[in-house]
Amino acid sequence: MVPQFTDPKQAALLETELKKLIKESRKFSQKLKTIARECNVDIHRERKTTAEMLRLILQKWVIEIIHILFIEETQRFNDLKRNLEGISSRTLTSKLRLLEDAGFVERKLTGERPTIVEYSLTERGQILAELSTPIICHLKLQCAKTE
Repeated sequence: MVPQFTDPKQAALLETELKKLIKESRKFSQKLKTIARECNVDIHRERKTTAEMLRLILQKWVIEIIHILFIEETQRFNDLKRNLEGISSRTLTSKLRLLEDAGFVERKLTGERPTIVEYSLTERGQILAELSTPIICHLKLQCAKTE
C-alpha cells in the first residue's frame, strides 16, 4: 500500500530517508543482540515465537488488510472487500477474525438497525503497519530499480 513513485526526485528523497532509517535500525538491532547475549536469552524459544508471528502476518492478504486499515483508518467490510481486489468474502472474514484474535484489528458494532460493522487497527496493529511500511517501501524502490 506504499505508493509507486514515478518522479525520480521523490524516489531519491524517499531513498535518502530510508537509508537514514536503515542506519538507525541497524544500531537498534545491534543493541538487541548485545542485550540478548548479556541476558542469556533462550534463542530457540525466541526463534519459535518469531516464526509463529511471521507465519501469521505473512499469510496472504494479511499485510494488505493491515495497510488498508492503516491508510483508511476505519473501514466497513464491503469497503475492505472493494479495496482488496480478488479476495472472497469468506477469506476476508477469516483473515479479519485471525487479526482480531491476534490483537491487530478491532471490530466495532455501531447503530442498532441495520447493524454496521467497522474495522480499525488496534495500537498493536498500528505499530505493525508503521514498522512494515519502510520495509515495503524499500522493496518497491528496489523492484523499480531492476525494472
